Amino acid sequence: MLATAYEEEADLGDTAYDNAAKLLKLGSQVKTGVDTTCLSKTIGQRRFRTIIFQFPNVASREALYGQNPNHVLVTRFLKSSRAHLKSSGLVVISTVDSPFYEGAFRIDEAARKAGFTAPDIYTFNPKDYPAYSHQNTGDEESAINEHTAFATFVFSA
Repeated sequence: MLATAYEEEADLGDTAYDNAAKLLKLGSQVKTGVDTTCLSKTIGQRRFRTIIFQFPNVASREALYGQNPNHVLVTRFLKSSRAHLKSSGLVVISTVDSPFYEGAFRIDEAARKAGFTAPDIYTFNPKDYPAYSHQNTGDEESAINEHTAFATFVFSA
């Protein structure tokens, strides 16, 4: 397993740093400074059966190229991920399940732009995963505490 973080190692918050240390002890690889919109730059040509992006969010609603920046992020991530999927691979994205977030991400449109069909959608309940913890990128807070409904979108190659 390869776990990644957008931040450089020196910029990780305490929770993220502790989680990375736990993953390393379990035999996982951890890579920091990874831009999910251009995976080849940091992970080369590696291919995976599953690529997961838990709760993408750029924390801005200021338009980028005339689009919501979260939609741009998810679209670019999906495009970048395609080149790193093994045959019959999956891309998985979990988000807050609300009309506001669906309007920000526009998942079906992002899928189409990236060459995927509409994803399968599943309920994500953090309580089903007792060891799961969530950390916002910019601080030690958790978006999980602010919302009650979450969805996981599964894209097939």
